[in-house]
Amino acid sequence: MDYASLRNFKDFLQLYNAISESCFTRCVNNFNERELSLDEAKCVEFCAGKHVKMNHKVMEVYMEVQSVITNKRIEEIQNAQAQLDNKVTNESSQESNI
Repeated sequence: MDYASLRNFKDFLQLYNAISESCFTRCVNNFNERELSLDEAKCVEFCAGKHVKMNHKVMEVYMEVQSVITNKRIEEIQNAQAQLDNKVTNESSQESNI
């Protein structure tokens, strides 16, 4: 398993654990029975669904914004490179005039 896959799996597990803890804390309040009550099961299902939908929306926005940020960063690097090239060219021409 490569580093990126391992990192993605770790992120997934952290998200899963956070959702599990949040929904358990919010929905489960009776420890007298082994099984969840009908209300608890519905609450957990709604809670988990809400988290999944929210995560999908965040990832959707991230994918849209990430390309804009990447393009802006590429443009900044190209501008910096052009300025450096101009500086080197100017210094070379000044040296040749001497």
